[in-house]
Amino acid sequence: MNTCCAPKTKSFSRFVRNYVLLGLVITLVLYTAVLNFYMLYGKWMVAAFQLQLIAEQYDDQLARDPNAPLPKGFNIESFERFNELPAELRAHARPNDLELGELFYINTDQYTDQKDPENPIFLVFPHRLADGREILILQTYHVGDGESVFFERLHNLAWLSVPFALIVIGIFAWFLWIIGKRLTQPSEHLQSWANNLTADRLNDPIPDFGFEELNDVAHELHRSVDEIDRFVAREREFLRQASHELRTPVTIVSGNIELLEKSPLNQTQARVMARIKRANRNMQQLLETLLWLGRDNMPAGATETLNFPAFIEQEISDLSYLMEGKHVACTFTPDHTDTLITVSRPALMIVISNLIRNAFQHTPKGQVTITLTGSEIRVENTISTCNGECTTPQGEGIGLQLVRRICQRLDWTCTPTHLANGGMSVTFDPGADKLVQSVVELAGE
Repeated sequence: MNTCCAPKTKSFSRFVRNYVLLGLVITLVLYTAVLNFYMLYGKWMVAAFQLQLIAEQYDDQLARDPNAPLPKGFNIESFERFNELPAELRAHARPNDLELGELFYINTDQYTDQKDPENPIFLVFPHRLADGREILILQTYHVGDGESVFFERLHNLAWLSVPFALIVIGIFAWFLWIIGKRLTQPSEHLQSWANNLTADRLNDPIPDFGFEELNDVAHELHRSVDEIDRFVAREREFLRQASHELRTPVTIVSGNIELLEKSPLNQTQARVMARIKRANRNMQQLLETLLWLGRDNMPAGATETLNFPAFIEQEISDLSYLMEGKHVACTFTPDHTDTLITVSRPALMIVISNLIRNAFQHTPKGQVTITLTGSEIRVENTISTCNGECTTPQGEGIGLQLVRRICQRLDWTCTPTHLANGGMSVTFDPGADKLVQSVVELAGE
């Protein structure tokens, strides 16, 4: 069978590992991005949290001491009105820019022509006290503070998040590989066991695949193979019995026909005898076909060299009674009249006779054309009762089905094609390697 264009199938284990690993990588990348963002910009979030905490602590202090001073500390000041803020801040901000509970950030270095490390950076956190008043908590940095030890370590910590994420990805990838192997090994074991499950191994115990679902599949496969094996055994037994029970009466009929043919018969008796002889021959040939197909690895028999055109003409002659009473004509056209072929005679007889019989039986009126080219024979029947295209194609019949099975067994080729007129064209070739030199060529040597 040609598998060059067969669709690629997915491996279950590879599918599981790839998709879980992909999900893990995406999760870690997103986590790393969020972590890096937090590390880089978290200082402003920390500043907002710190200023809010100072404001809430001042609220608690006012509850105990209404005259408590405004919060003040290292780089932190508090004001009650916007006009009390530093002039450098008020030069670049308006009261409407400040929102309660939101951190306001402004870098004055962006508004000066001359860059100076001493240019201030203002963080303003407006807060409403429990008594209804509003205060502005101001935290002041300078541009040069970005090179301080605190910020330097903060940036270094942010950069460390990247290798940390890579290490985590590596650890999880290794862990995922172990888990993936643990998950997929049972299915691979099941696949290997199913591929090697034959009738000879049905008595072996069914392995435990570690999962209930896989064990159920294994038991179902075992049951199916066992049922098929029992069916085949029953079929073989039937065929063995049929070989004896059916061949015996056929042989008896053949012997009595030979005895009757030696006796003087009138015209009516001769016609009846001819019908009995043909029916007995058909029964004998059908028995040989069924028995040959029913046995595994049965050899096709010894090969012999025979005249292929003469062999076909003999089969046409033996089956010509099928055309009696019908308006059917048969023509046989060989490319050479002395083509020799080396094959198993019984197997070839079964195939050729079934092809010809199928054409004769399924042609109520028309033409049967048989063409031999080398080792290839084409049997084609044209049905004259169909004008134009027939909607119902000719049935193959049991004969052609038997031919298919024989050709599969012996690696012969058989290609049927339905014709528009309701007939069928069947091309059969036992193989060019079986074709030998013609009688004329042999005589010339």
